[in-house]
Amino acid sequence: MTAGFGGLMAAFGAFCYALSSVAIAKSSQSAQGRGNDVLLSVLMTGFVSGALWQVWGPELPSVSQPVLIGVAYFVLAGVLGNVVGRLTLFRSVELAGAIETGFIRRLIPVFAAIFAFLLLGEVITTSIVIAFILVTGGVLIMMTRKSAKAVSTLVSTEPSPQDRTKGRVLALGSAAGYGGSFVARKLAMQTLPDPLAGVFIGALTGLVWFVGWGLFRLRGRVGLSWRLHKPSGWQLLAGGAMTIGQVALFFSLMFTSVTVVAIMSSIEMFFAAWLAGHIFKTERRPGPRFYIAAALAATGVIILAIAPTLE
Repeated sequence: MTAGFGGLMAAFGAFCYALSSVAIAKSSQSAQGRGNDVLLSVLMTGFVSGALWQVWGPELPSVSQPVLIGVAYFVLAGVLGNVVGRLTLFRSVELAGAIETGFIRRLIPVFAAIFAFLLLGEVITTSIVIAFILVTGGVLIMMTRKSAKAVSTLVSTEPSPQDRTKGRVLALGSAAGYGGSFVARKLAMQTLPDPLAGVFIGALTGLVWFVGWGLFRLRGRVGLSWRLHKPSGWQLLAGGAMTIGQVALFFSLMFTSVTVVAIMSSIEMFFAAWLAGHIFKTERRPGPRFYIAAALAATGVIILAIAPTLE
């Protein structure tokens, strides 16, 4: 029952991340809406998680080595998720689109499995290897030029091939960042089982990084304009959806394993394709090659999901 609830929480988090990706794409269509997307999302995450922590969170235990270790892992998760993961995610959506970015980020379970093997001692089984081949095969199909045209964004200026390539690389970096953050969060909650505190610490870590980077950039005029952008409605939606999604994923880790959470987060791709292609119309409806690639990736996800019950 608890494992099923954790899976449902992870699926809800995946929907929120997909909604955030589409909102980023809408924001990027206007120069007025660009500039502080990531910083705004981190601020919203810190504010909401901090407020929830004050209302529903347990009191922090007394300072001890296990607690400090948990805090350190939450900080690491904040760097991997709120800095590395979000920066590359936002920029990748702008360059390659929500659908293609969402598909490449389906490598998150693969990275999570590898990091879990290295840091948690989990074994990479034959089913994980098969799933890796299937998911990677689907990503390679998606990254071909013909497939890229099938999911081109509906903006006035078509992204150049160089921009699309850069966007794909950034999406890969986002997948690695988020995959590592899942494992770091799980390690943290072994000694400090407080998901709201984890979200807040991670957001605070990201905020400290962005403030430090912003002060460094203030030496030039670009840094000042970056700080003074007024947030658009789409940016607020992106930040709010990402905040709710991250809280949901943190809670899901309390009830189920890293692998299950990472696997369930993979369905973000399908939510993103539906929202971007049918609801918000930010991208064309994906073509047949996309669905072939999605079927390969989905097969890999299913193998990862059912393998533990068969072994």
